[in-house]
Amino acid sequence: MNKRKRKSEAPKKTMLIVCASEQEALFFSQVRKVSRYSNLSVEYANGEKSLDKLISLSSRLKSRNKFNEVWLVFSFEDLNLDVKSVKELMPVAKKKKVNLCWSNPGISLWYLFHFRIANGLIKDSDSIVKAIQKVIPDFENTPKYLRTTGLDFYQKICVKDNDAIKNSRIYNDAVSPVLGMDAINYINLNLAIIENCGQANFAQNQRTIGM
Repeated sequence: MNKRKRKSEAPKKTMLIVCASEQEALFFSQVRKVSRYSNLSVEYANGEKSLDKLISLSSRLKSRNKFNEVWLVFSFEDLNLDVKSVKELMPVAKKKKVNLCWSNPGISLWYLFHFRIANGLIKDSDSIVKAIQKVIPDFENTPKYLRTTGLDFYQKICVKDNDAIKNSRIYNDAVSPVLGMDAINYINLNLAIIENCGQANFAQNQRTIGM
């Protein structure tokens, strides 16, 4: 009796996302669950507000648990950062092999880009929340929302990820000369997830807003 020969596949690389805020951790946990990424882990940094310490923590977690790749997700708003302070720590992160993923002002900017482009430079999240609420009336920019009413938030917006990437690029091109760096680089993290974990198939998603 002939045994079936299984195609040998290289083991998937393991990837860790360390999140500075609870909301970021909840969102990326939804991404992991909806996309069914078994080789992706998400950790909340328990409220640490120092970017320097967050970089060190991410490096330790990567080494301790032998992840192939680690990304640190943070927002300027949550950590009270400016462009200069982030740029100063970029060489530190590179040396410790920690990839940085930021949003300026906050993660809600990434949410917004799933629905539309931003009009002009956005300096705080209040205007973003109002814009999102025109599409999702009960939206709140809080961890509680993602734990309760918005438990399926990513499931609703996931098929618009390509729109978010496109709108992020347009926005960065417009505001980077003013800010001195990209306002958001979730694009790089998104591409890294696809490279390490594969392209998720959302064709069966029936709960997408506006579809």
